[in-house]
Amino acid sequence: MAVDNLRAKILNFLAEHSQRTYPVKDLFLHLGLQPEDRDMLRRELKQMVAEGLLVKIDRSYGLPERLGYHAGVLQGHRRGYAFLRPDNREEDIFIRAANLQSAVHGDRVVVRLTGGRSKRRRREGVVIGILKRGSSRLVGTLQQQGKRFYVVPDDSRYSFIVQVPRPAGLYSPGDKVVVELRHWPRGIQPAQGRLVERFGAAGSRQAEALILQHKFDLPGAFPPAVFNELAELPDEELISRVAAEENRLDLTALTMVTIDDETARDFDDAVSLEPAEKVGFRLGVHIADVAQYVREGKALDREALKRATSIYLVDRVIHMLPPLLSENLCSLQAGKERLALSVFINLAANGEVLSSSFHPSLIKVAERLTYRQVAAFLEDEASAPFEHAAVGPMIREMDRLAAMLRQRRMKRGSLDLDMPEARIILDETGAPVEIERRRMGRAERLIEEFMILCNEVVADYFFKEKVPFIYRVHAVPAVEKLAVLRETLAQMGNSAVAGLKILKPKHLNLLLQRSRGERTEGLIRYLILRSLPQAHYSVENEGHFGLASRCYCHFTAPIRRYPDLVIHRILKEYLLRGGLLPKRVERLQSRLPAIALHASERERVAMEAERASMDQKKAEYMEGRLGEVYSGIISGVTSFGIFVELENTIEGMIPVADLGDDYYVYQEKQVALVGERTRKSFRLGDPLAVQVVRVNSAEGKITFTLA
Repeated sequence: MAVDNLRAKILNFLAEHSQRTYPVKDLFLHLGLQPEDRDMLRRELKQMVAEGLLVKIDRSYGLPERLGYHAGVLQGHRRGYAFLRPDNREEDIFIRAANLQSAVHGDRVVVRLTGGRSKRRRREGVVIGILKRGSSRLVGTLQQQGKRFYVVPDDSRYSFIVQVPRPAGLYSPGDKVVVELRHWPRGIQPAQGRLVERFGAAGSRQAEALILQHKFDLPGAFPPAVFNELAELPDEELISRVAAEENRLDLTALTMVTIDDETARDFDDAVSLEPAEKVGFRLGVHIADVAQYVREGKALDREALKRATSIYLVDRVIHMLPPLLSENLCSLQAGKERLALSVFINLAANGEVLSSSFHPSLIKVAERLTYRQVAAFLEDEASAPFEHAAVGPMIREMDRLAAMLRQRRMKRGSLDLDMPEARIILDETGAPVEIERRRMGRAERLIEEFMILCNEVVADYFFKEKVPFIYRVHAVPAVEKLAVLRETLAQMGNSAVAGLKILKPKHLNLLLQRSRGERTEGLIRYLILRSLPQAHYSVENEGHFGLASRCYCHFTAPIRRYPDLVIHRILKEYLLRGGLLPKRVERLQSRLPAIALHASERERVAMEAERASMDQKKAEYMEGRLGEVYSGIISGVTSFGIFVELENTIEGMIPVADLGDDYYVYQEKQVALVGERTRKSFRLGDPLAVQVVRVNSAEGKITFTLA
């Protein structure tokens, strides 16, 4: 029996039976194994315990959640406590510093619930086992005290220092370094390690780039096996021959366009729109057929799975696939024949979906358009003519259809969480020269609506066919989180919650609509977003709350997301065979849960790295603006300081110690700092004039003071 199949059988059996634990001999009998499988069963049980999938009590095995245990990854806090993000996507578990044992931020652990609750009514737990250390290498600053040398980690969630031997060579106190841990901190015993790499002086651009790479364990160069495989791929001259051999639908005469940012080089998707007989529209969404080149189990596939996503830093992109694929063979470049998977959606005149179909295809994009170009055309058609005469009328109809689709989506309860983003413009040296607040325009919304609809159509089809699949899911927000959100907004004086005793999910759009155009709009959107659970990948269809979609997936970006590539393979195989073979179904059932979990974890890392990259460049931008005064609003209040966001999205903090005119006390219920003597208060959403006083670009931190 294959190990993948055995693991799936163990998990299914334990989930379907009420007994909490089973000894090895009972599992052996119930699973119907052969005598030669006994050793494999023992090895697999041991491995599943090591991964946190099972818990061993005495000589019996059970599912962690059945026993009050949870496996997951620790998210540390600079104050010493931590939260567990459980693998089963349940609510986070609060862990006091005293209950962490020797576990630290990033570790994969098993936690036992204690029955207690934190102040904010979170579940509490205690770490009972460390399954895997998050990282044995940390980035930090080398310091010296007398004859002792130690490294202070840059990430404040590692609340310890690492002792190191006296360094030799070029190392100097104040350098940014990488330290490899030999002994983790335990009780009063400090962590110990050795210096393995010097990045250079703190504050240098080279050091900051390397710090980011190590901090988030970002991928480096592609391994030689990937380049060997790339050399064997057919070049683009053979694309038409491949299409003919596979009897693909020839769509090269169909007018279609790509619409992307000006700087984009990897084009996943093209769109077309035609009037449909007796109905309204025939929308075509044509996605690069990456699965044609990246074959399951090969070197390219193994590396793509490991990376799971492309990472878009401010100054560079870390690709999931090598540029030969992501920017050439798979990229839907205008005027070139490309292999694709085309989804055609027939819609009524009011935007209602009537039917859909899927086709492996051969396409040729007529024109590469940019968001700015399309937006200019929609504002004034004469100002932005297109090369092809048919493109202009098609764009007008696309804009009209997208508006209808968006209206229908909002009516069914989808949240309008269009968050303003920062656009950072760099000079030729990589230095930030301009930062502006940017919002999604009509052109971006047009593409967004078409991609959402395509993802829904694909997910809905496979859900009905009961095929093993990876869904994109987003749970309904917890009642406790909505209660905290209501309290916070009420303290801000938000009139939309004044008459609500209980804030329910249906009220969120009301809040979003009433805040539009207000000074606190961005803050309210951020607070609502923070109250929602994080979307993730799952083999179970749990629906997507944020989009009000009963069925959703990621299908439209296989160049940069691994789950999309997996779905492409399933779709192609399903179309080719008219279904999936039983062995294939069994293999997918055993492999997809691990892929979904890994992709969710890598997506989280990518988001954190991208945010850190933005923070670094924002801080670097403010280095030349020390002493300048800006207007902003209070975006966060804590016991240690006030966070203020400027109009251009840059955020900094005023330490509570710098509020020298009084002694300020943090009022948790009011989410405010209040002066004991003057009763002066600083609350969320209040306008504030601030002055830039300190910047740490390596850590992406900006310090303000009251202007």
